[in-house]
Amino acid sequence: MIRQRLFTVMGLLLAPLVVLWATQAIWLDNMAQALSWVTAHPDAVGLFWVLFSAISFTLYGFLRRLFWACLPQSVAALVFAYASRCKLNINGSPIQLSDFSLAGNLGDVAGYAADQLIPSVTAVIAALSVVVMLILFLCVGTWRIPAPVGMVLGSLSMVLLISAFSPGFLQTAAVRLDEGCYDQVERNDQAGVVLGLYTAWCQRIHTENTLASLDSAGLADYFREDAAREQGTAALETAPDIIFITSEAFFDVTRLPGLTFAQDPLPVFHALSQTCTNGRFLSNTYGGGTGWVEMEMFTALTASLLMEGDTLSTLDPAVYETLPTTVRFLQKAGYSTLALHSHTAELYDRATIYPAIGFEEVCFLEDFWVEPQRRGDYASDETFAREIIARYEARDTSRPAYIYGLSMENHQSYYPEKYGEPSGFPAQSDLLSQEDLTYLDSLVMGLNHADASLGMLTDYFSQCGRPVMLVFVGDHLPSMNLPDGEDIYTRLGISPEGEASTWDAETLAEILSTDYLIWTNYQEEAVPDRTESCTFLGLHMLQRTGLPLNHYFSWLEENIASRMLLNRGRFFADQFGTPGYEVPADAQPLLDSYTALERSLAYSS
Repeated sequence: MIRQRLFTVMGLLLAPLVVLWATQAIWLDNMAQALSWVTAHPDAVGLFWVLFSAISFTLYGFLRRLFWACLPQSVAALVFAYASRCKLNINGSPIQLSDFSLAGNLGDVAGYAADQLIPSVTAVIAALSVVVMLILFLCVGTWRIPAPVGMVLGSLSMVLLISAFSPGFLQTAAVRLDEGCYDQVERNDQAGVVLGLYTAWCQRIHTENTLASLDSAGLADYFREDAAREQGTAALETAPDIIFITSEAFFDVTRLPGLTFAQDPLPVFHALSQTCTNGRFLSNTYGGGTGWVEMEMFTALTASLLMEGDTLSTLDPAVYETLPTTVRFLQKAGYSTLALHSHTAELYDRATIYPAIGFEEVCFLEDFWVEPQRRGDYASDETFAREIIARYEARDTSRPAYIYGLSMENHQSYYPEKYGEPSGFPAQSDLLSQEDLTYLDSLVMGLNHADASLGMLTDYFSQCGRPVMLVFVGDHLPSMNLPDGEDIYTRLGISPEGEASTWDAETLAEILSTDYLIWTNYQEEAVPDRTESCTFLGLHMLQRTGLPLNHYFSWLEENIASRMLLNRGRFFADQFGTPGYEVPADAQPLLDSYTALERSLAYSS
């Protein structure tokens, strides 16, 4: 009996530590590093132990079985750690609070990268360690605490567990752990992959409680009212039609170091770059998250200033009806507004958000007039370009047109059999094996097709009698994992091994950079090249129409865009695109005002 009691007590005490080590081994994909992490983070270990034990002691008190007391939370923690690691591998970010809004699309998301869901040897060993522990708990005789004592233990432990979801010392400890963490990767590094989600939630609650202290001086209400007014149409006669293309994972692949091409895979983009405005485009994400990039371009707001767990695609639906956006500005100025997406409406709630922010018509692939042709895994960029042309030809010619389009052909995954044939633009590299190059070639093929669609559109619009401005931008760098699991950016020396939180600001800026181009059929001399960002490209597009800006965009241009291009957690790029991890002292008051305004727009109506 004494041995059973000792085994049971030791099991309850040590189970949280075994599970914590296993989840960290899965997250870090290294068992030794996981052990080092556990020994180096006593505060996080202590809080995890308390929360895990609150569940264990509650279940043990009522069920009086060690196995059942540890099973649910152990399995849940392992599954979560594995899922978060997979998401990191797929698109460069772990699971965060905002991802739960996409839970209904889990199957669709997983289908993008099913080949990257195979667990590593480290993950298997770590999970088996927990399984062996649970089997021991099941097979070895353990102490059944007397029922009355168990009721008391279970009740007291339940009170402790419930307190974790109410203001108190547990939430305070979690917020303290979260101090200095600017994104979920840093939270996971500081608190662990499982506890990091809890600290993020506690930080959100803490932010909600202090939100009232931010005062935007009534600007939010004023800007909402101003955005709802019809804009003056004095300059509308000369305003151009606008074709805005977000090209899936497009970037200039020829700028990757260590790669050479015998023939240019992007001849159109490079030729147009000689005469058009172009440059680097700073995205708020890499590897995935197109919907987040879109919403920053539409709103000139940044998700990094929202409360933890929120994105610009997961706000209260009523917010979008009054939110100032580039789309609503153009619609109120007299433009017809159309959104085209060459896939389904499954992700980012686009079918609801697009109309709410000002699009008069929204079309997904099922609504296309052009018969879709499939290239690779998705509708081709040629289909996409032809649909834009067809819609433009059928437009209301009494109004200037704004057509926003989102392509899909070049979406991940990238693998040798994707197109069934080589791209015709073979790359050479001393840093990549021949097998690596076959994976890269599927990406090159998708980029070349996007380039060809750009040529098709500029050829067509160059013949139009109306002035046309075409904006063409890549939403984010593609997630490009090679057969051995290493990504191409590490292999080519762009980003070092290790988590993004360890990179310098210049490296992160490179990983966040794609390319953009603005072409017109009416300007003899292009506007000078510049670095752009997802936050302010839409604003700068409006400026180029010649229409007078409303008060919202004027305020942003004067007060915010004049000092910054991108804010992404601790990452800050100034108005010239210079990256850093510190906000300049003279820019901090403006960023505070921007935060206050954004949160007023997002959380009050």
